[in-house]
Amino acid sequence: MRIGAGRIVLDFYNNDDVNLKRRQLAKLCEDLRRKFNLSVLEVDDFEDPERCVIGFAAVIPANWKTSSAQSFLETICKTIDTTSFARVMAEDVNLISHG
Repeated sequence: MRIGAGRIVLDFYNNDDVNLKRRQLAKLCEDLRRKFNLSVLEVDDFEDPERCVIGFAAVIPANWKTSSAQSFLETICKTIDTTSFARVMAEDVNLISHG
């Protein structure tokens, strides 16, 4: 089995409402869960209204080729970039083999 994990930093420029950030993040995370069947959650900078940090993890079957698993992770990141309410500033994605 493989585990794909990522940390995405979003810049919610000029936002001063933490509650708005939380609502937007909740919607983004729910959409990602529904589309990709993964775990995703805000992981850092909870009280900063202009900065959003989300983490995600997906279990990937062992029979997938490495290129397919990498492509899946890239698709997740591209979806976040195109559908997010804030601009992606950084992304760190890893593919981990387990077992």
